[in-house]
Amino acid sequence: MSYMINYSDIALQTWKRHLASHSLNNYSGILSMQAFARLAKIMKSDELLDEIKNTIRPFWQEKISEVAGKYGENNYRCGGNATAFLVLRGYLPEALEVIVRYAEKLCKNQERDHRGIFQMPGGNRKDHSDGFIFIDTVFGVCPFLLWTGLAAKRQDFIDESCFQMIKHYEILFDKKLQLYHQCINFNIPGALSPAHWSRGQGWAAIALAEMAYDLPKEHKDHEKIVQIYRELMNGCRKYQDKEGMLHQSVEDENSYTETSGTALALYAMGRGLKNGMLDKNEFQDAFLTGLKGMLRYLTLDGSIFNTCTGCCGPGTGTIEDYNARPWELNNEHAFGPVILLMSQAEQLKSIGKIPELKKL
Repeated sequence: MSYMINYSDIALQTWKRHLASHSLNNYSGILSMQAFARLAKIMKSDELLDEIKNTIRPFWQEKISEVAGKYGENNYRCGGNATAFLVLRGYLPEALEVIVRYAEKLCKNQERDHRGIFQMPGGNRKDHSDGFIFIDTVFGVCPFLLWTGLAAKRQDFIDESCFQMIKHYEILFDKKLQLYHQCINFNIPGALSPAHWSRGQGWAAIALAEMAYDLPKEHKDHEKIVQIYRELMNGCRKYQDKEGMLHQSVEDENSYTETSGTALALYAMGRGLKNGMLDKNEFQDAFLTGLKGMLRYLTLDGSIFNTCTGCCGPGTGTIEDYNARPWELNNEHAFGPVILLMSQAEQLKSIGKIPELKKL
């Protein structure tokens, strides 16, 4: 990777590899489109902006009949976070009405538990008892509702975003380790998945980073969101290995290094370094070490190693269960996190906060 001049080169090559390897018609595709939209903004590139607008048009124009993921019909089908990001940043005003309609549908139709928390009916249990709650939700819905609410001046969407984030924190966050359990009520009624999964930290990290950055400071939940964000960043930093990587089971250094969760956590750190929500003296070395560590798992053609395959509460959620989930070369979950991380690194480099790639 040292032959590449810019972090943005890696991001762009990663995007191309995703397009060559997988469809975008699923939640991991939504993440990659969100990431590529940020890259276009950071690079101030009309060419890249035109590309993402053309790529996402069939989504918000509802020409794609199905987008895979738990929130497909109520969110992802319109382009989800990616479309909402472009609308809020002023690049796609023509899609505002569509994302408002989907946000209304999400808030009205998505199944909730008795506390109002979004849930999935039944999980994998045969008895179809209370639905399960999992951390993946906050990536899927919280930035989308926040950005749509800000763009449309809909306080109800903004409040719903904060409500879901805070409730998932109250239920799934392990305050001792400062890490998230992935889920509760999945295979065993009433039980948390005991281990702490790499990409689970990543799903929470990206949602919290976006919310901490964009939630208006005068909002009643702003301080709480920033507090949760900082707690998770402290936990992720604490469990980085000597190369700055997170492992599949974060608390088990004998499990394999996992790139998607690492990249998402580092992206979230980078956002905090950029806007000052994280202390440079505490987090810059952690960010740079992880950024350099990630390069070992990337190739010149945009390929990515060591990404966990799809993983929704395996077995009973023990360390052994998560460790049994294999990593895969160029898994569909690999690309969006790396595009986000490298675009954030490009932004930090451009404002003089980190060195250029060849000096890393």
